[in-house]
Amino acid sequence: MDKVARQALLQREVQLSVSVAQARDQFMIYGTLYATLTTVTTLAKVAGKSVPPVVLAPALMGGTMLANMYDFAYGSKLQRVVAEAEYIMDHEKHRMVPPKQALFHKFYEENELDKIKNVGAVGTYVPSFLPWSR
Repeated sequence: MDKVARQALLQREVQLSVSVAQARDQFMIYGTLYATLTTVTTLAKVAGKSVPPVVLAPALMGGTMLANMYDFAYGSKLQRVVAEAEYIMDHEKHRMVPPKQALFHKFYEENELDKIKNVGAVGTYVPSFLPWSR
C-alpha cells in the first residue's frame, strides 16, 4: 500500500508542477502582451495622440488577469486553493457525491446523500417555455 501511495504522490506532484509551469509560461506570454499594450498606449498619450477609450478595458482587465496568473505561478494561490479543497472535503463532502451508477457511490453516507436528494438536474432549472426544458 505504501508503494501505491508513493506513486500517487509522485503523480500528484508531477501534475501540480506541470500546472505551475504552464501558468508561468502563460504569465510570460500575457505579461509581454500587456506590457506592450500599456507601453504603446502610454507613449501615444505622452505624444499627444488620442487613444480610443476601448483600449482602457483590456488594460484594466489585463492587470487583474495578470495579477491572478502571477499569484498562481509565483505566489501562494496554490496553497490557498489546496486549503479550500481541504475545507470542502471536510465540511462539504456532499458536493463530491458521484452519480448513483458510479461503482463507489455506495461508499457515501446517508447524510451526504440526503443533502443532495432534492437537487434537480440542470435541465430542470431551464424555464419551461424554452424548447430544451424538461
